Amino acid sequence: MRSNENAAIFLDRDGTVIEDVGYLKAPSDVVFFPGTFKALRKMQKHFLLFIVTNQPGVAEAVISRKDVNRVNIHLINTLAKAGIEITDVYVCPHRRLDNCRCIKPKPYFLKKAAGLYGLDLSKSITIGDHPHDIQLAKNAGARGIYVLTGHGHKHLTELPEGTEIASGIADAAEMIVAHHTATRRGRRPKQMGSEFVLDLMVAQDLWWRPDLGTEPKHACEVARALREVGIKVYKVSGGWLECEPRPAGVWEALTGRIASPNWVSLFNCPPERPGSVLQILAIKEYSTFIKVKKQEKERTQDRK
Repeated sequence: MRSNENAAIFLDRDGTVIEDVGYLKAPSDVVFFPGTFKALRKMQKHFLLFIVTNQPGVAEAVISRKDVNRVNIHLINTLAKAGIEITDVYVCPHRRLDNCRCIKPKPYFLKKAAGLYGLDLSKSITIGDHPHDIQLAKNAGARGIYVLTGHGHKHLTELPEGTEIASGIADAAEMIVAHHTATRRGRRPKQMGSEFVLDLMVAQDLWWRPDLGTEPKHACEVARALREVGIKVYKVSGGWLECEPRPAGVWEALTGRIASPNWVSLFNCPPERPGSVLQILAIKEYSTFIKVKKQEKERTQDRK
């Protein structure tokens, strides 16, 4: 039995659940992301699962509605064989200029699902790789999580400040379940906030990985580097890394030397506690990082 029967997760399809390979015509072209099955099984223990997808290729006559239906049926059947139930699939076949009522980020389908299945949208979540998926959540009064798969990296600069960002659907599932579990146990859930970049420029004398450079690194990049040196990273969200061994052990793995007693205060980390989620090194807000990148891009264009 689900622990949250009146809440749902509304999943974008292309770029979130499966790879975005353009206009899909054949089920044989469907490629699931490696972490999709495990992530959906994890989330369906607590939420009903829906798919909401914009398919403007139908209106543009690039694909047919029959093509879309074939792909969706294949997707649902494949997930069902893996023990995953998709409650419903909603498709907008229109172009944005058609000004229809159902295209994301309009909340038409979410409100329709709420009416049909008795959902509380304030407890529900959208996951997608386009800013429209985040705006969809806002328009419906839900929570939105942005994934960096699909077109995720391409539209990063278009996100509103404070957007929750996950490296992919597996990371999003970790964030959702951790938040849900903490809430059910009566704890104050950790603020997810926007993704952070670990600012390695302020700690370059400690970062003995010249192959990685000294520019700011996205949290998921640092997580990958940690895994390469044998550190177990269980979760990456909001610029926080949950690691094993203790964070001091992370310091030692990265720097090749013993951590100083004051390393926690030096790098603005909360006290070490078993199982706690700690910030590693110094941080720089992701929104600030993006702003700087945009300014650099504008200056480059001006020179041209």
